[in-house]
Amino acid sequence: MKKIGRVSLVVCPALFALLSVIPLLSQTAATQKPSFEVVSIKPTPPSSGLRIGGGAPRGDRVNLVGANLRMLLQQAYSKGNVGPLAGQLQVIGGPNWIDTDRWDIDAKADCSGGTLTREQTQLMWQSMLEDRFQLKAHLETREMPIYNLVVGKDGPKIKKSEDQTPPPITAAPRQPCSPAPADQQGPGPLGLPALPPPPAPGQPLNIPNMPRGAMMMMMSPSGMSMQASGVPIANLVGMLQQQSGRPIYDKTNLQGLYDIKLTFLPENNTPFGPGGPVGGPAILGPGGAAPNTNAADPVASVFTAVQEQLGLKLEPAKGPVEVVVIDSVQKATEN
Repeated sequence: MKKIGRVSLVVCPALFALLSVIPLLSQTAATQKPSFEVVSIKPTPPSSGLRIGGGAPRGDRVNLVGANLRMLLQQAYSKGNVGPLAGQLQVIGGPNWIDTDRWDIDAKADCSGGTLTREQTQLMWQSMLEDRFQLKAHLETREMPIYNLVVGKDGPKIKKSEDQTPPPITAAPRQPCSPAPADQQGPGPLGLPALPPPPAPGQPLNIPNMPRGAMMMMMSPSGMSMQASGVPIANLVGMLQQQSGRPIYDKTNLQGLYDIKLTFLPENNTPFGPGGPVGGPAILGPGGAAPNTNAADPVASVFTAVQEQLGLKLEPAKGPVEVVVIDSVQKATEN
């Protein structure tokens, strides 16, 4: 009996170890991430200035211009919408160049299976980052500074849209291999109206016949101007998150669709805050010049502008925030 017992103690762990390898190998094969068929990555030429844009797929192609690594991480990991209407993804760790080095990216997807889902597309961006930037990262939830968007003490000044029916243009990002909607084929960038001249200093953007559901932004020497037509407060929250660099929770209880105009000085004097936009109607004015902070009548900060122009307020607080933690990363090699 003792001999049999000794044999059992030796064989069972070995058998367990052997069996445990099988599901691990099967799982690895089954969960291999999808990837783009072809990816071209080149450093953005210095002559591009502050030119930033792209991200909205056209057929099987996705083009990004002037994207830094922080923007690419948002494209790959953000749980919200991706684009100027999206919240700013919080990134922990990584070298300084994740904000300063910018890249032009042209990616081609396999459309043989039809329109890709958002989840598939994000996995493809993750594969690209892991392959070309040697990225190793993981997600965590941390208690971090946030803002609560609340109604000011004198009530909201924001204007509710006369038409409250669902707009034809939505904030949901288009996915690769999907055709562009017929109602988003205007002469301007990404099918929106052509850009008017930059607004006068201190004046909001004024686009006549703005398509319902659309949001457009323009940089001029006097600051940033934003105009939206028939959009929910969630769209405004996403834009404000890009500027504040923190997650924003909507505590206004404002329901329905709104027409919004806002003029402000961007945080850090950059067009779209610390992370910048990826996808959607991200539009800069002529030359993409930074605002003139020495003007005789300077434009208010985004915090003051929200309070004075919209009757809303950004209150600092703390709350749970999902973050992506960079374990290691390298600069992409040009191809």
